[in-house]
Amino acid sequence: MAGSAIDVGNTPPCVIQAAADYSIPPRALVALKVALVPGLEREPGGSGQSVALAPFRLSVSWRQELARSFGISADAMKTDLCWAARAAAYVLRYEINLANGDFWEGVGRFPSSTPQGRLATAAPLAALVQSASQRYGLDPRFVSAVIQVESGYVASARSPKGAIGLMQVMPGTAARYGVSSATDLVSPAVNVDVGTRYLRDLWQMFGGNLELTLAAYNAGEGSVAKYGMRVPPYQETQRYVHDVLTVYGPAFTRRVYDVSLSF
Repeated sequence: MAGSAIDVGNTPPCVIQAAADYSIPPRALVALKVALVPGLEREPGGSGQSVALAPFRLSVSWRQELARSFGISADAMKTDLCWAARAAAYVLRYEINLANGDFWEGVGRFPSSTPQGRLATAAPLAALVQSASQRYGLDPRFVSAVIQVESGYVASARSPKGAIGLMQVMPGTAARYGVSSATDLVSPAVNVDVGTRYLRDLWQMFGGNLELTLAAYNAGEGSVAKYGMRVPPYQETQRYVHDVLTVYGPAFTRRVYDVSLSF
């Protein structure tokens, strides 16, 4: 990670207390926050107050659930650092417990965590994603993360640029794989098949590099080549790569671990 080491001593006492109350190492809770906020670890001076005061990110469903269960304001969990820290520590402990005490598995589950009794958006299409992923040799969790960020699992989604369906496939891209009708792309089975196949081809093209694969999926192969086989300096693309790898558990776990080594 670029930049100075993070000084966990800058962390507000309420964040340290939240970690202690849920048996989470304080440095791990701070690292979780840094990994959730795109670019925070690369900001000039990002080792100090910008890290300490940055918000914790938590899904709307969890804020609503905790507001109902404990009477905490959902807005407070979004804007107040201390309440946000308590909510994040609670959810992380919840996921660690579901993972039978495996700390790092719990960390990986955090970004896509769903309150008990709520059906995760991926569940109804899990078999479809699993099948396409096996067909093209990709991790289904990776494909699922792309769908989550691209469309939020809304099969009828359309972008202003003309991308269609669950994986927001462009008609021109679909035509490469023999799908010439935009109507066909609305079908979840067709859309996931084409999108997963395209992801596989990009993954092979860029030697298994997930960041470049995602950058090319978002901005096109030509853009990645134009910038010397790096993620293009487009804010949308950089945020997209970060968001998918955050939802994709194994990559997020690695990021939190790497950040935790910096202080």
